[in-house]
Amino acid sequence: MKLFGLVDCNSFYCSCERVFRPELRGRPVIVLSNNDGCAIAFTKEAKEIGLGLMCEPYFKIQDKIKKHNVAVFSSNYTLYDNMSRRVMSILRDFTPRLEIYSVDEAFLEFDGFDDWDLEEYGKKIRSEILHQTGLPVGIGLSLTKVLSKVANKIAKKRTGVFVMKNEVEIDQALRSFPVEDIWGIGRASATKLHMLGIKTAYEFKVYRDEKMIQRLLTKTGREIQEELRGVSCLSVEAPQDKKNTGASRSFGASVYTKKELAEALAEFSSLAAEKLRRQKSVCFSLSAFIQTNFFKDGNPQYYNSGSFNFATGTSDTLRLIKAAHQILDQIYRPGFEYKKAGVLLNHLIPQNQNQLDLFDEHEGDREDLNQVIDLINKKFGARTIQSAACGIGQNWKTVANYRSAKYTTSWDEILRIK
Repeated sequence: MKLFGLVDCNSFYCSCERVFRPELRGRPVIVLSNNDGCAIAFTKEAKEIGLGLMCEPYFKIQDKIKKHNVAVFSSNYTLYDNMSRRVMSILRDFTPRLEIYSVDEAFLEFDGFDDWDLEEYGKKIRSEILHQTGLPVGIGLSLTKVLSKVANKIAKKRTGVFVMKNEVEIDQALRSFPVEDIWGIGRASATKLHMLGIKTAYEFKVYRDEKMIQRLLTKTGREIQEELRGVSCLSVEAPQDKKNTGASRSFGASVYTKKELAEALAEFSSLAAEKLRRQKSVCFSLSAFIQTNFFKDGNPQYYNSGSFNFATGTSDTLRLIKAAHQILDQIYRPGFEYKKAGVLLNHLIPQNQNQLDLFDEHEGDREDLNQVIDLINKKFGARTIQSAACGIGQNWKTVANYRSAKYTTSWDEILRIK
């Protein structure tokens, strides 16, 4: 019997902060978005005092934060990414089939585990992650990916591990599971199902007018319904199935000059290139965009984007920066107050499948140089060495007044025990 598991880190961003600040256990913790604008992550204790509304502006909840002594952190994506990779590395020791779904979630496939006690196996996975990283996780196991998502939500409310293998266990769980909480059912789809009298996942599962479901929710909705019935329609995807990667940020201060936009795009291209090399992939095109602050009334607004195609796949930082700057030459317009920019690398394939073009007159990848830079940055901390195109002052850099240290990626910020 093939089973699927979903491992989900509890309050991931907040939990990462608590690993290195154990005195915060039991205390409310929240993490803010770029430029400390909105709250995007909350611990259970923070939700209990009335916080937990996603993207609520920080200035609106400051009084409540002070009243309840809430610990506040700026987003520390370098730390979160490193902790995520540690968790995923541990999971690979427990099954050969793994799909990294997001920074804090992964699907696991278990085939040939019929004689195993999967609840104990789940507890072992959970214990190993907690021991090696300090991060608490919830693990749900069932017959399909959608059902494993349901099991995971139930696991977090119980002991951390929940297994649903037979129809009796599954139906019992689905009877009290709101249809709007099903993975893949958004607010609009839930409203349509409510119109049919479907309020729970069980009612969705047993609803017999399949043509109506197909008409209202398209093929995706029907696949979700079949998954609730124990029929696997969604497979675990391999890492190389990822189609794009990139980097974008809101600026900490308004940007008016082309020079500052060029620095920002160079920085984002460098970050995206590192991601690409880390997953041993190359891209065939790069897209870049710039935009003003659409939430600032009274200001003239502008958005534009462009793309650049490569004759052969590349992961070379300098080639990507050069392409981003060529796009900027085409889309930049003076006289605007820019607030955000980003790059996206598209048409990704594994590096070992990249074919060279004999007629390509452009410079090739500097593989040796990139490899050395990656090794130095890995040993001495992110961006120890970077292109001069990224700038030095970076006045546009994201505001992060409450950012914690890069405990795991920088020797200068390593945890010190006194």
